[in-house]
Amino acid sequence: MREVNISQLWGRAWDLFEVNGLLFVVLLVSSPIVIFFLIPIYVLLPIYVLLAYILLMPVLVRAGYLVARQGQSSFREAFRDLGSLLMIFVYNLILGLILLLILAILIGVGYVLMMGSVYTEEKVVILIVPGLIILSILSLFGWAGPYAILSGRAGIFGAIGQSFSLTAQNFGKVFLALLSNIGLVILGAILCGVGLLVVIPMWYVFLPLLYLALTGEEGASHA
Repeated sequence: MREVNISQLWGRAWDLFEVNGLLFVVLLVSSPIVIFFLIPIYVLLPIYVLLAYILLMPVLVRAGYLVARQGQSSFREAFRDLGSLLMIFVYNLILGLILLLILAILIGVGYVLMMGSVYTEEKVVILIVPGLIILSILSLFGWAGPYAILSGRAGIFGAIGQSFSLTAQNFGKVFLALLSNIGLVILGAILCGVGLLVVIPMWYVFLPLLYLALTGEEGASHA
């Protein structure tokens, strides 16, 4: 496994974002606007945000992969392969259901452990915090699945196994990438939130670059 430099990958992600920034910013902004006209009731704002996220995610993932792979992409290319978009949607749905099932099990175990004892805030925190940590770590293991699908390496279920295997073998690098993204998100949020229009699209370019680097493939270094 060759050496993967996280800071260099962020630099490449920035170079590619400079060329394809309009594509990602329009995708981020336009999808919620479209959903707003379909559900123009403010009471349903959580549903509106969720639908926008669900519909937007596969397109952003594919656009990011194409940019990382070939240096540039277009709106037409991002939407073209409906089959892969549907597979990514189903993959995210299955992964989400698995995580919800794990969460339900953790809550059930916590409830059983607390039966017959006095409920206190300290006990609730002791049970919830480890569960959230476990859930966060498990969710981290599923990041590479969509790129395994887009690269043709695996189908939906095979992508889950490949993603977990790739992450387990390179957990330090993947975790460092996540921490660096959290730092950039915080920085972007400090800048009145405007910086998020750069940080979020860059993350969609960075992740496939990381995937290609970890699998030994060569992504686009520039447009």
